[in-house]
Amino acid sequence: MLSRTPTPLCFLPAFVSARYLIDRQPPSLYQDVAAEFMRQGHFAAHIRRMRVLYREQRDALAATLMRRAGGHLRIDVPDQGMHLIAYVENGASDIDIEDAAKRSGIVLRAMSRFYREAQPKSALMLGFSGFPRQLIVPAAARLAALVAGTSTVARRLAR
Repeated sequence: MLSRTPTPLCFLPAFVSARYLIDRQPPSLYQDVAAEFMRQGHFAAHIRRMRVLYREQRDALAATLMRRAGGHLRIDVPDQGMHLIAYVENGASDIDIEDAAKRSGIVLRAMSRFYREAQPKSALMLGFSGFPRQLIVPAAARLAALVAGTSTVARRLAR
C-alpha cells in the first residue's frame, strides 16, 4: 500500500503522482453502495430534508442580520444553495470585517478578494449549511455588532 510505504525523498514526487492517479475514483464497492442508496430513494429523501433544514438556517441568518445590521448590510437572500451574500454599506471594508470576525470566531469570506478585473464590491460571503440555528443566531448578532463598529470607524476616517 503506497500510503504506508516509507519513501526516500528522491522518490517522493513519483509516489505522490502514483497516489494521485490511484485515488482519482472511489472504489467500485463505494460506487455500488451509493447507487443502491439512490435507487432506493434515500438520496432524494435526504435532499428534501436538507433543503428544509438549510432554508431554516438561511432564514435565521438573514433575519438576524437584517434586524441587527440592516443599515450596514444589504442581504442577498438566495432561493437555493448554502451561502448568502451580504453587501457592506457605508464604505466599510469587507476585509476589515473578515479580520474582526475571525478574531471573534466567525468564519466568512470578504468578496472583494475575488475580483480580478471589475471594480471590487465590499461584500461578505456567509455559509449557513454547516451550523445549527442555535449557533447561527448568536454568531449573526456578534457579526452585526462588528459590522456596525467597522462602519462607524470607516465613517470617522472618511471625515
